[in-house]
Amino acid sequence: MIELDAIWTPALQQQCYRSLLQAMSYPGQVQRLPASGSENATLAILATLVDAEVSLSDHDCLLDLDAWLLLQAQKSSSDQADFILCRGDLAPALNPRLGTLSSPERSATLIVRVASVNDGNLRLKMVGPGVKGVLQRDLEGLDPAWLSQRQQWISAFPLGVDMLLVDQSSVVGIPRTTQVEVC
Repeated sequence: MIELDAIWTPALQQQCYRSLLQAMSYPGQVQRLPASGSENATLAILATLVDAEVSLSDHDCLLDLDAWLLLQAQKSSSDQADFILCRGDLAPALNPRLGTLSSPERSATLIVRVASVNDGNLRLKMVGPGVKGVLQRDLEGLDPAWLSQRQQWISAFPLGVDMLLVDQSSVVGIPRTTQVEVC
């Protein structure tokens, strides 16, 4: 009998989905992802969001073959993918889908792995819908070039990308409606 990690079970994926909804509803706030045997939040998010109906770009080759087989997602280039997995410590070198004016929801969601969403040497200031007043968040492992590139991607709102910053156990959502500055 094959034993799968808990992140592949519907119950844990439903809990993870709830955490992702909270992360996007309350940008900048850290959301703990449900515990799993692997403690791999990135894989838990992918197990929750992707299936054979969506495309995924593993821009920085972070997934192994076993993960690809279990995800069953369509492999895609970053300019065509629904979801893009990438490393936050490297400057972005991709051109994600930004949607169209008639279908802004056809844009990509970026899942960016960082060292920590709880503390670090990069301080961000966030304002916008879902943020009470001004929120500051310290991160580790995010190249500041992501933020300037993100600003270009969302400059023609409602076009743009949504981002999920993920460490080993938590996630922070940054939807395209959130204004972000480096402090």
